[in-house]
Amino acid sequence: MALQVLVPVFLVLGAGWLVGWRFKLDPTPLVRLTFWLLSPALIFQSLLNSDLPTSSYGLVAGFVVAHYGGLFLLSLPLRRLLFPGQPEAQAAASLALVFGNCGNLGLPILYFAFGDAGVDVGAVFLATNTVLIATLGVLIASWEGAGTWRRALGNLVRVPWPYAVVAALAVRSGLALPQWLTRATGLLAQGAIPAMLLLLGVQLAQVRPREVAWGAGWLAGLRLGLASLWAWALAALLGLQGVLRGSLILEGSVPTAVNSFLLASQFGRRPDLVAAALLLSTLLSLGTLSLTLHLLG
Repeated sequence: MALQVLVPVFLVLGAGWLVGWRFKLDPTPLVRLTFWLLSPALIFQSLLNSDLPTSSYGLVAGFVVAHYGGLFLLSLPLRRLLFPGQPEAQAAASLALVFGNCGNLGLPILYFAFGDAGVDVGAVFLATNTVLIATLGVLIASWEGAGTWRRALGNLVRVPWPYAVVAALAVRSGLALPQWLTRATGLLAQGAIPAMLLLLGVQLAQVRPREVAWGAGWLAGLRLGLASLWAWALAALLGLQGVLRGSLILEGSVPTAVNSFLLASQFGRRPDLVAAALLLSTLLSLGTLSLTLHLLG
């Protein structure tokens, strides 16, 4: 199951790496294009088209907030231990540890594991994840130390993701948009995931493995281990059962998010470190997700 999902992902990523290595590409233009156009369109379309089951929305949203909040608190002492005196690497560590790839990796796995019922849970998880990465994620990436709350909040206002969330919620509430506009955002959204994977490949072509292997290895292992254990613990604390329990545990166990890398690239928070952690955690997740599926029965 996981193999069928991961192989296409790594083929596209590998193509980006090959082109980036061969032609020594600068990823900056692609970072800006993806950050300002493609990723907001993907967020808008995902929230607009999600069939959110109202009966379980509050429970799933609470699970996501508790899961990410717990991981963020755990990341604070861990990042100081791993990267003392390196604020940019510490911000990158929190981005890599907190946010998971619950969309383009998590949703296909849920579909193969639980069918449409699993995807319904995953859609709520993804919607809540989108709100958190557009707020908490931006604050983590733009925070620069004591006395810079004003700058961090200013960055939050200037990034496009919160506006994509608000726009999608407005349309779902009854605001009518012209068809030509929704078709345009749909076209942009279709190109977002391939562009993110190609961008990741180009960035990885610039990574020097010896310089980031130690830190990225720790981040990948901690992301998969801590996130999964915390997801199992939360499911037990909330008394979850059946498809809801299995879906939330799986979504809580996925590797580092591509959006974490995108934020690190946009704000200059050691994107090489996040890219390497993303790659390693995704590779290792082939084994850890298979084990999770086995334990879930």
